[in-house]
Amino acid sequence: MISRRHFCLTGAAAAGAVSLSSAITAIAQAPVSQKSAQPGFYRFNVGASEVTVLSDGPLNFPIKTLFPGHIEEAQKELATHFLPQDHVALQQNTTLIRVGGKLVLVDAGSGPGGKFQPTAGRLLDYIAAAGYRPDQIDMVLITHGHSDHLWGISDLQNEVLLFPNAEFVADETEVKFWNSPELTVNVSPALKPDVTRANLKLAAPRLRLIKAGAEVLPGLTTISTPGHTPGHMSVLLHSGNDQLLLTSDVVVNYPVDFAHPEWPFGFDQDKPLAAKSRIAFLDRAAADRTLVSGYHLPFPGVGHIVRVGNAFHWEPASWMWPSA
Repeated sequence: MISRRHFCLTGAAAAGAVSLSSAITAIAQAPVSQKSAQPGFYRFNVGASEVTVLSDGPLNFPIKTLFPGHIEEAQKELATHFLPQDHVALQQNTTLIRVGGKLVLVDAGSGPGGKFQPTAGRLLDYIAAAGYRPDQIDMVLITHGHSDHLWGISDLQNEVLLFPNAEFVADETEVKFWNSPELTVNVSPALKPDVTRANLKLAAPRLRLIKAGAEVLPGLTTISTPGHTPGHMSVLLHSGNDQLLLTSDVVVNYPVDFAHPEWPFGFDQDKPLAAKSRIAFLDRAAADRTLVSGYHLPFPGVGHIVRVGNAFHWEPASWMWPSA
């Protein structure tokens, strides 16, 4: 015999099971999203200076392009770090610094609309996400003339400057190199030197030329690291007792460049000189235990360089959460 109470409980359980089954079916039928988190800016302080790392998106290159003399050895290093062995993904970590009462953008990415590669060109979106506007930027400091550092100063047609109130600052040796009549003989057509020239010409009315080692603003100094290009610069931010070294392209790929800084890199103009600059930079950063911001390292690219025998190791900094 089934009591009324047992019948009611059984009916309720059955109804609940049907309801739960319907809910599970509804969940299972939800569309699959292909989107994931896309962190585009990261903010922290160096002394009294505010630093915001802004992504311009990733770049992808065949491994043979980046390490033509050491393909198999580079593949082993990449495999050790659980990375693909047929291509290399490089981030573009531009840096916005509030220093000396100015807002300074160090490098401008490769430009909107997939001007260089379709995965890139996100800088303006992340400037907005970080709470700024392009017209608020006082200075754009260009470390060198390669596409992924310079082309982002202008629109897709290289006709309109995207930072309308900014002064542009670059090394005089670098600008002379890109404007040289012999440039097309000395530079691979793959680098599209005419586009670089067009951007330098566009910036010319507001372009200030400096010598590497110059103090651009109080607290912001350039460092000569030639070889990748003739006038290639890295940057040092110092505020009180705190410092931040910005690599530009003196180091590019962390599994390979830190383990084998003497190896030539595919886009280095003067490969022996670039290797010398790379080793000197890594030595300095490791010896001084300076915080480093890596332009092409995994986002946000902030960490320390540690010497390991004759090689080096990249130690990412712990994520610094804002206090409020």
